[in-house]
Amino acid sequence: MSNHTHPFGELIHQQHDEFGRLEVVETATARSLYFGSEVEQCRFMFDASMRLSLEYQQIMEAQILAHHQHNTPVQRILMLGMGGGSMARQLNTLLPNASIHIVELRQAVIDIAYDYFELPDLPEIEAIHEDALLFVQNALSRYDVIIVDVFDEKGIPKPFTQPPFQRDLRKNLSKKGLILFNLWANQTPEVQAQTQCVLDYWQSQFSHNILLNTYPILSTENIILSIQQQGI
Repeated sequence: MSNHTHPFGELIHQQHDEFGRLEVVETATARSLYFGSEVEQCRFMFDASMRLSLEYQQIMEAQILAHHQHNTPVQRILMLGMGGGSMARQLNTLLPNASIHIVELRQAVIDIAYDYFELPDLPEIEAIHEDALLFVQNALSRYDVIIVDVFDEKGIPKPFTQPPFQRDLRKNLSKKGLILFNLWANQTPEVQAQTQCVLDYWQSQFSHNILLNTYPILSTENIILSIQQQGI
């Protein structure tokens, strides 16, 4: 398709799947993936391709590296939600011996990550086209780090905010594993309820060998919830 103007740059790719519209938008300095026209999922900087450009991703990266250095070597990473694959690409560079499983509901998102955002086609990175809810219910192995970054145009789908999903997450976590949950701090009542539901569950687990920290990201209205298991 021919390029045309988008509110945030030049639209270089657009497609629809059963879940909505996907748009790849380019400016002179960056390429971004949008769900719909406003929800930016990934940003690839042309002059700094090996740097995460979104602040919430930088916080996640710092937490994973600190965990790797001070708690337990990170050998297995599970990512729920792909975006443009920038986090997987970065972690593969920093932790080249770690295996990374990325579970993504939308095959179109997987294709765009490889075609437009330079996700490496390597054996250490496995993209899995599956519902993340079903994957964590059925996974047979445990992970040192689990990243939950599952958004649609309205926020976090409700099943990912409920206790059954949180319990399944913990079942997939190694004894001293780390969960990083990307939450949204948008002030609409629906989004507030989504975020509070997740926070309430993990705060109720605080005394059960769990260490919690939250990192508000003012630039993008995100909150990173860090859930550190202390060994069980």
